[in-house]
Amino acid sequence: MVTITPLGRGFGAEVTGADAGLELDAAAFGRIEQAWFDHSILVFRDLSMTPDQQIAFTRRLGPLHIMVPLQYNLDGHPEIFVVGNAEEGGKAVGMRRAGFGFHSDGEDKAIPNAGSFLYAVQVPPEGGDTIFADMYAAWDTLPASTKRKLVGRRARFSRIEMHHVHYPHLPALTEEQKRDRPDVWHPVARRHPRSGRTALYVGRWAVEIEGMPKDEGQQLIAELCAHAQRPAFLHRHRWRPGDAVLWDNRCTQHCATDFDQERYVRRMHRTTLEGEVPLLAQAA
Repeated sequence: MVTITPLGRGFGAEVTGADAGLELDAAAFGRIEQAWFDHSILVFRDLSMTPDQQIAFTRRLGPLHIMVPLQYNLDGHPEIFVVGNAEEGGKAVGMRRAGFGFHSDGEDKAIPNAGSFLYAVQVPPEGGDTIFADMYAAWDTLPASTKRKLVGRRARFSRIEMHHVHYPHLPALTEEQKRDRPDVWHPVARRHPRSGRTALYVGRWAVEIEGMPKDEGQQLIAELCAHAQRPAFLHRHRWRPGDAVLWDNRCTQHCATDFDQERYVRRMHRTTLEGEVPLLAQAA
C-alpha cells in the first residue's frame, strides 16, 4: 500500500510502498499525484526503474518535454536527460555541472517546465546533494508591503545575459542559440493552476522587474532570492542509488551541490514535464 509521509512543515513528503518500477494502479497513482500537489516535492527510495518505466510513470503526470541540447539525452530514449560526469568509451554521456544555483527548470523559457523527475543511477559517497526551496513559504512570509509591490509585476529572465555567469565552462551562445532563447517575462507572484496558491517566482536567470529601474529591480531580485534561500525554507536531499525525486517547478526551486568529480561518478536520469503559461497571482 502506498504511504505518504510528510518530511516536515508540509514541504516535501516521502512515498513508501510503491512498486519499484512505479507501475501503479489508478488508485495508487492518484494518491501520489495528489501528494505531489500537496507537498511540492516527493521522495522515492529503493526504486529499480528501467528508462521505459521512468518515462511511462512521468507521462501519466502530463506531456513530456524533450530537453536540448539533444546530445545529453539517453540513446534510444530522448525523453530522458542525463546529468552528471559519467563517461562511456571516454565520451561524456551527461551534462556536467548542471543545476548549480537556485532555479526552477525552464524559468528562462516562454513555457517553463511544470515538473521534473530525477532518478539516481550512480551517486558519489559524499557530496552531490540537491537542495530544494519552498517558494510558497517564501511568498507567504514576505512583508505585506513587498507583496503589494510585486503582485501584478513580471520579471525578465534572460539566458543571453546570464549564460556566461552560470555556465562559464561551456562555449558562449551562438547567434542562432540566442535567437532560439529570447528573453521572457514571467509573474514574480505566480499562481499555481492546481493548488491556487501563490509562489514567489524568481531565480538565477531573473535580471529585471517590470516597472522598476533596472538597478532597483536587480537589487530586489537579489533580496528575494536571499529570502527564498533561508534555511527554514530548504530541504536537502542526500542521494542514494535508486532514489528518485519528483518536484514541481511552479512552486519550488532547487540547486545542485558539488562533489569531487575527479574521484567519483554521478549519473542521474531526468524526465521533464511540459508546462503552461505562468499565471499572475491576484492581490489578496
